[in-house]
Amino acid sequence: MQSEKALAIVTRGTDWSETSRITTLFTREFGKVRALAKGGRRLKSNFDVAFDLLTVCEVVFIRKASGLELLTEARMNEQFPALRKNLPALYAGYYVAELLAEGLQDYDPHPALFDAALHILRALGRTAVSSPTGEKGTETEICYTGENDGATADTVAGGEVPVGTGAEVSGIRSVEAISPLGKEAGLGNGSLLATVSAFELVWLQELGYSPRLDACATCGRERLSPTARAFFSPLAGGVLCPECGPTVADRRMVSGDALLCIRDLTERGAEAALPGGARAEVRQVLGYAVSCVLGRRPRMLTYVDAR
Repeated sequence: MQSEKALAIVTRGTDWSETSRITTLFTREFGKVRALAKGGRRLKSNFDVAFDLLTVCEVVFIRKASGLELLTEARMNEQFPALRKNLPALYAGYYVAELLAEGLQDYDPHPALFDAALHILRALGRTAVSSPTGEKGTETEICYTGENDGATADTVAGGEVPVGTGAEVSGIRSVEAISPLGKEAGLGNGSLLATVSAFELVWLQELGYSPRLDACATCGRERLSPTARAFFSPLAGGVLCPECGPTVADRRMVSGDALLCIRDLTERGAEAALPGGARAEVRQVLGYAVSCVLGRRPRMLTYVDAR
């Protein structure tokens, strides 16, 4: 049996027995991996606190011929506890984990997507630190402690800027590469949604569904005016010309401002502006595109957009 080492983000976890847990990991080296951690629920184990959801950890696992892999070691690399005090940022972290856990196939590595996910978690942590208040202006803490809190198969949790670095597992180190989301995702008013939107576009691109915006996705006819409104269809692959648009069932009309924002987010990541006038429409278009690829509307999308 082959032993593998990887840097991973915990995207899902559930109890398997009184002492063991099943965890879903999104690794930089191997993509999504589902593994069984025998003894993972014991207070003294080889797994440190690495099973907290959205924890970045260094793992060692044994690849099995079928079924779940066997996780033998996990050491915490980064955690994001500040998200406990910022509900919108926490929801965004939940959303990232949902896309990683349910939108990818096992052993389909996407290093750029891993870097983008790590970048948005760090950015969300900075948001939680700078805005540690609830909607009514009072400090709010979302309890997420202990091995069972929020650790069902359908929940995720996360947090802040790296608060510590765990011991290396056979030379694995944390990733510090420049993310496709941009150099620094400053998350002020509306910027959190810009960062989430930029991550969605990276997710779509890595899965091969990046929307075409410069020409008709069906016939290839170039758009003469980038500022003009146009039909848009996720299933067709992007914008549609006036002739092809009416023939596509899932078409919807999108304003030129929204299409320009999406193009800017694609090219510049979260550094791009998401102005209030186009924000709601951009979120509707990208949410629709993600839902079409996923085959259903993500559970956390409603909470992310309820701002």
